[in-house]
Amino acid sequence: MFANNSQSFNKNIKVSISLVTFNHEKYIKQAIESILMQKVNFNYEIILGEDFSSDTTRDIVIEYHTKYPDKIRLILPEKNLGCSGQKIFVQTLKACQGEYIALLDGDDYWTDPEKLQKQVDFLDSNLECAICFHDVTTFFEDGSQKPRKYNDFEPKKISTIENLLKCNFIPTCSTMYRKGLFNEFPDWYDSIICGDWVLHILNSQHGKIGYINRDMGAYRVHSHGVFSGMSRIKQLHEVITCYEYLNKYLKFKYNKIVKFEKAYKYQDLALAYKDNGDLDNAKKYAIKCRELLLSEPFIGIIVIIKLLKRIYVSKMAAYKLRLNKT
Repeated sequence: MFANNSQSFNKNIKVSISLVTFNHEKYIKQAIESILMQKVNFNYEIILGEDFSSDTTRDIVIEYHTKYPDKIRLILPEKNLGCSGQKIFVQTLKACQGEYIALLDGDDYWTDPEKLQKQVDFLDSNLECAICFHDVTTFFEDGSQKPRKYNDFEPKKISTIENLLKCNFIPTCSTMYRKGLFNEFPDWYDSIICGDWVLHILNSQHGKIGYINRDMGAYRVHSHGVFSGMSRIKQLHEVITCYEYLNKYLKFKYNKIVKFEKAYKYQDLALAYKDNGDLDNAKKYAIKCRELLLSEPFIGIIVIIKLLKRIYVSKMAAYKLRLNKT
C-alpha cells in the first residue's frame, strides 16, 4: 500500500504529518495517539511510513489506518529500504500534500494538544520564517539520566542557517516547515545519518527559523535509536561527514563556519579516542584539528596546545605504566 507521491498541494490539507517508524511496537501507538489528540481548526493528514519492521509495528499501523482511513495514509514497502531510514523518510515527505509539514518519529510523541495549531498560527503570522520549532523534553529510557530539556541553552526567538550550521538545536519532533522550499534532495542524502539536521539546513536556506517557547513534545533516547544508539566516536564521524557534504552543497558559502565546527569535532574525536585508550587516533585527529585552525593562529594555538597536552600526558602515563609492569 503506497501513498500518492504527488508534489502538488491539496488545498484542503493545511498540515501533513510525516510519521516514520521501524520496529517501534512499544512506542508507535503513543506517537499516533498524540497526533489524533490535536485540537485544530484546519484539516491535516498523517503520512505514515512503516519500513518493513520485524516486530508487530506494521500490524499496529494498519489497524490505525483501518480506524482512520480518511486521516492516515500508509507507505508500506515490501522490504526494508535501509539507509538508516532516510529512504522511507524521503518517501513520506514527498507524499505530503499540505501547505506545512510536521515531523514525528515513531518512538517520540507530542504532549500538547495545541501543538499543531500554535505552529500553524506562528507560520501564518511570520512569513519570513521557513521553519518553526518548540521545546521538548528528553527522556532516557534506561533511567541513566533524569528527564531534561532537549537543549542546554535557550534558543533565540529567530535563528538563521548560520546558527543551525553550528549545532542542531531543532528537535525533530518539534519541527514544522513550509512545503516545497527546495526542489530535490541531494543525491548523497541517503548515505547520511543526520537526515533531520540536513533537512533543516536545506529549508533554512529559504527563510528564518522561529522558536516557540513552550514544551510540547517528548524525545525518547534508547539503545535502538539510529543516532542515539551510536558510540560517541561514530556520532562525531557522522556529523563530520555531513559537514563535508553540506559545505560542497552550499558552494562553500559558509566555509568559515563549517571549518571551525569541523575543527571542534576533530578535537572532540581526539579526546574521545584518548578516553578509549587509542592514542594514535587521538594524535591523528588532534593534528587534523590543528590543520583546520592554522588560518586562525591565536585561537588555533590555544586549542591545539590544550588538546595535545591532554593527549600526550595520557600517552606518557600509559608509557610509564608499561615500564612499571616490565
